[in-house]
Amino acid sequence: MGTQQCARIWHQQELAMEAVESRLQALGEYLAVYRASYASGNGAQNYARIRVLRNDIGRLRAWWWYLQACRRGAAWVPLLHRVVAILAVLVPVRRPSRRRRHVSRSMRHLSSYSLIERAYAALEDDEQGRLLTLRLAQYHRPTDSRSRDIAITQQRLADIAALRTEELPEPRQVSVTCYLLNAAMVARRCLGLRLPITNTVDY
Repeated sequence: MGTQQCARIWHQQELAMEAVESRLQALGEYLAVYRASYASGNGAQNYARIRVLRNDIGRLRAWWWYLQACRRGAAWVPLLHRVVAILAVLVPVRRPSRRRRHVSRSMRHLSSYSLIERAYAALEDDEQGRLLTLRLAQYHRPTDSRSRDIAITQQRLADIAALRTEELPEPRQVSVTCYLLNAAMVARRCLGLRLPITNTVDY
């Protein structure tokens, strides 16, 4: 039973890292487009969007580092958990604003929790599209291998749904974790140390 639980945790972490990596790639492409537009003289609006994207990328990279550290059993993770538990109670609970902002004129400043949850949701959407394609192909030309692929994809969808509903910590803890690790990554960059992430998005 313990082995099965460890395997499940490992798989969940793998899925979470995959989701964050995919989202980082997408945001990196958006950032490149806005930077090119800003360089061509399209003003303060694109600069504001660049700042939002850089902040989002920094927090996602921090979360990826956290997932990777948990996966390899880094010695500093238990200490981080204790510090986060202490600091999280000092973070005010965010309540939805009743003011509506024009979507075309500004980008939303998402909480770290919402940012990561959206990364998981994007991977879930991709898997749902893959499942639909497989089912359509299986309907017209059934094969045993495709049937196995459908079962695997269905299980991945269930695991991704669990990531969103069961595996994310409390929102304030997510925010503190991202803040602390993002600050640590900025410090490492300033000191010329290698950043603990494979993604090379320049933000």
